[in-house]
Amino acid sequence: MSVKIHHIVTGELESSLAVSLLNSGAHPDVPHEHRLPFGFRDDIARRDGTVTEGVMVPVPVWLIEGTEKTILIDTGLGDIDEVSEMQSRYGVDFVASRSADQDLVAGLAAHGVKPEDVDIVVLTHLHFDHVGNNELFPNATFIVQKDELPQAIEPPNFCMFYYPEYSYKIDAVADRLQVIDGDHEIDEVVRLVKIGGHTPGCMVVMVKTDAGTVCLTSDVMYNYKNLELNWPMGSFWDLPDLMRGYDRLHREADIIIPEHDWKFRELYPTGTIG
Repeated sequence: MSVKIHHIVTGELESSLAVSLLNSGAHPDVPHEHRLPFGFRDDIARRDGTVTEGVMVPVPVWLIEGTEKTILIDTGLGDIDEVSEMQSRYGVDFVASRSADQDLVAGLAAHGVKPEDVDIVVLTHLHFDHVGNNELFPNATFIVQKDELPQAIEPPNFCMFYYPEYSYKIDAVADRLQVIDGDHEIDEVVRLVKIGGHTPGCMVVMVKTDAGTVCLTSDVMYNYKNLELNWPMGSFWDLPDLMRGYDRLHREADIIIPEHDWKFRELYPTGTIG
């Protein structure tokens, strides 16, 4: 069987222009309309009744089919009310939502997979929207970079999108964590590359398919504007590391897939690569 990568959406999050592009993409040589991410709009309604501009972006997981073991990349967005209440305690009022067709278990079932069938979960990093359903996978080994754990377990106040209330998502799988430090090959098809940049231990996933080597960027590249303009997103840990990572992605991948952009479904209407 040839290797296929399936895009399964677990909900949506609001993203501001400042999160999507460093410094909101402000530059005299980049007209405003050319730096707006796909789907940017001015009518996002928040829970408090205010209306703002921004983008509602997908929160995907990626199911890899055709490898010896069943591999899932990240576990996506957890309980919407829990996420919204948790973020609001820290002054973050971004919208979190989930439609009826954005159920993770149903998304897996569409490809003939049950949560208990998943052998390996790759946690590309430990922000809340990448670990939200960890407890659904009772038989999986969870692979994570060593440098991610301190922020997720006891996050400093200045770390964006790690929340102490969510450390239980890591505790739930602590006995099944495979902690790595640097690049790691799962098999001859799937390779993990530590980039850092966005977070201390953020990694991308390189997958060999009939279409070429596909890079699932996680939040190293948030959207297609980051790719098109070679312009980083606004949430980063180490900007020089992040930009060195962009160079590496271009050297090693044939197809680069940003993480949080509905444009993916315009380019791949079936939601599948390979």
